[in-house]
Amino acid sequence: MAVDVIVLNNLGGGQSCQVGQLPRPGDTVKGYNWQPSIDAGKGPNACVAMARLGVHPAFVGKAGKDPAGDRGEKWMREAGVDTSGLLRTDEVMTGQGIRIVEKGGNNLIVCGESSSRALTVQEVEREIERLQPASYFYSGFEIREELVLAGLRKAKSCGMTTIVNLSPIPSKPVEKLGCADYLIINETEAAMVCGLSSWKDLSIRQLAQQVRDKLGCNCVIITLGENGSIGLLGDRFWEVSPVKVDCVDTSGAGDAFLSAVIVNLIWGKDIEDACKWAGAYASYTTTRRGTLLSYPMLEEVQGFVSQHIK
Repeated sequence: MAVDVIVLNNLGGGQSCQVGQLPRPGDTVKGYNWQPSIDAGKGPNACVAMARLGVHPAFVGKAGKDPAGDRGEKWMREAGVDTSGLLRTDEVMTGQGIRIVEKGGNNLIVCGESSSRALTVQEVEREIERLQPASYFYSGFEIREELVLAGLRKAKSCGMTTIVNLSPIPSKPVEKLGCADYLIINETEAAMVCGLSSWKDLSIRQLAQQVRDKLGCNCVIITLGENGSIGLLGDRFWEVSPVKVDCVDTSGAGDAFLSAVIVNLIWGKDIEDACKWAGAYASYTTTRRGTLLSYPMLEEVQGFVSQHIK
C-alpha cells in the first residue's frame, strides 16, 4: 500500500495523573489516578490519529528494545501505521515522560529524554527515500533540530509537501524553516518564537506575520486552544471559530488538530477548510480522556464535524 504521509519524530511513553489544579513553580500538589499513559509521543500519536481517519501514514524514528518501545510500536501497528521505519536498538532506552491533567481538562506534559538521540541524519534520509512515493511529510521537535531540518530537505527533494510542528520549542534559536510548506504552532509557542511575554501582546495576525518572518516558512497556522485557530498564507488571513464542547481532557488535542489538517490536505481540501474540519475534530477529542484513546475512527466523528463546520 502506498504511503500518504511520512512522520518523523520521537517515540516515547510514560505515566499520567490527575490533580485538582496544575502546579506552579514551588508548589506541591497531590496527584491521583496514576497510571501508565496510553500515549507514544507526538509523532506516533499523530500517526494513529491519521490512520483512524483513513489515510496511510508511515513512522520514522528510533526506539529502545524495551517494553515502552514495544507498546508504542504495537499501538501504531494496530491502527494500520507502517512501522518499518521505526529502528529498534540496544543503544538507548525509549524515553518516558509524565502528563498531569487538572479537573478542568487543562494539562501539563514533561517529555522524556528522546530515545531518538541515537538516530542519524543518514538513517532519516535513507528511510524517507525508501518509503517513496509519498505525498506529505511531517516532523516536530521532540527530536534533534538537525534531524528535522534534514528530513524537511530530503522530503522537498522528493517532491513532498512538508509540515512542521515547532513543539517543544528548542532551547536555542531555530534555523529558518524555508523547507516547511506549513508551520503549525500553538499560541504560547508563537509568543516564545517572537520573544513576547504573551501572545496577546500583538494582534493575532501580527503574531502570525512575525512568526513567519522569523522562521521563513510559507504558511503559519496558530492554534488558540479554546479560542479556535488562525492561519496566514501570503496575504490571505483566516480565523476559525472554536467549537464549544464539554471538555474533560485537552491532552493530545493539538496533535489531533495537526493530524486532521494533514488528512484534509491529503483529501485535497483547501487549507482554510482543512483547519475548520480539524478544529471540530480536535474539540471532539477533548470530550474523551487520554490521547490515543481519544482519537476516533472517521465514521465516529464525521457526523459531529459536519454539524459544526460551515
